[in-house]
Amino acid sequence: MRALLFRMAILPITAAVGIACGGDNGPGPGAPVLTTVEVSPAAAALFTVAPENAVDLTVVAKDQDGQTMTGLGSPTFSSGNTAVAEVSENGTITATGAGTTQVTVSLTAGGVTETATTTVAVQVAPTSASVQAPQLVFQPQLVDLSAGGAVTWVVGGIHHTVDFTTTNAPADIPELENASAARTFPSQGTFSYRCSIHPAMTGTIRVH
Repeated sequence: MRALLFRMAILPITAAVGIACGGDNGPGPGAPVLTTVEVSPAAAALFTVAPENAVDLTVVAKDQDGQTMTGLGSPTFSSGNTAVAEVSENGTITATGAGTTQVTVSLTAGGVTETATTTVAVQVAPTSASVQAPQLVFQPQLVDLSAGGAVTWVVGGIHHTVDFTTTNAPADIPELENASAARTFPSQGTFSYRCSIHPAMTGTIRVH
C-alpha cells in the first residue's frame, strides 16, 4: 500500500466552520461555510495489477467565497463497487477488477455535508501489442502489456534498432528495415528502450 495519500490544502485561512462568532445560532455573518468539496483526479484510469493500479486522491474544501478552508475534520471515502476498486480511509484507490465505478468523498463541517466523486475505470492490460516505426518515432511511445505478453516492432524503410536500457529486459532487437520482430515480457516491470541509430527515438513498455 502506498504511503500517506490524503492531503488537505493548507493555505493562510484561519477561520474554521463552527468557530466564528454567532454562538449557538450558527456562524455569524460572513463566517466561512462549507460549500464545495473538490477531489482530484476527477477521473482515474487504472490497471488490475501494478504498475498503475492505484491512485492517491487529494481533497480540498472551499467556502461560499471559493476560499480554501483548513482546520476541518477528515473526509470519508466510499467505493460504489469494491469488486472494481477499493478506497482506504486516507484516500488511496486500489484497483481490484475490471470495470467502472465511482469513489465518493464526503466531508462534514458546521453541520453542513458536501460530497464529490471520482470516476474510476479499471482495465486488464492486453496480451499483445504492436509498435510502429515508420519514420523517426516509435508509435505509440508507451505500451501497456500483461505479463507473459509480446510486443511486435514494425519498422519501415528507415533502419532502426530496439535497445533496452532497463535491466532484466528481453534481448535487444538488432537493426531492422522493412521488417518486424517481437519480444516477450514474462514479468512485471517498466522497460525503457531506444534506437541506437537514432537515440532521440525512445519508448517504454509497462508490464502488468
